[in-house]
Amino acid sequence: LVEASASLSKQARRYLGNKRAQRCTFVNVRLEQLEPNPRAYGLVWLQWVLQYLIDEDVVSLLRACAGSLVRGGVLVVKENRPAWRTKSNRFELDTPAGPNERFDITRPDEHHRFLFSAAGLRELHSEHHDETTAWLLVPAADPSSCQDSPSTSAVNFVVASLNGIVS
Repeated sequence: LVEASASLSKQARRYLGNKRAQRCTFVNVRLEQLEPNPRAYGLVWLQWVLQYLIDEDVVSLLRACAGSLVRGGVLVVKENRPAWRTKSNRFELDTPAGPNERFDITRPDEHHRFLFSAAGLRELHSEHHDETTAWLLVPAADPSSCQDSPSTSAVNFVVASLNGIVS
């Protein structure tokens, strides 16, 4: 779990309980400064964090996370979608004076795809939910190379997780 706030990280440990927290790694750092271990993880899950970063930092973070994947590993990104149902290509900006009292930007799906491409990622699957979209991504590589593709069971598990079948 990456969390810039030590107090929120401590709350997460308490929430998980001692037994589950021992199986987790807690890192106190801003996402812009995250340097994950190379080739260390089979799954990296980014949820509701890109909206707090500028595009340049999003691309850097995605590249770093892609580099932290083992061969066959996957990256899941889940982010809010703009509420503009009729204009899906619009961005939404929230400020401390806005309804959520924070700075964030909600990007349209196509812009996320642009950022994924800029970070060298390939989309395997995406799911649209009420206000969110989730993507299953892998490092872009030769599509004919099975060595760089995740196993079918890994993809099925992650897709089931996105659909809420696995908790």
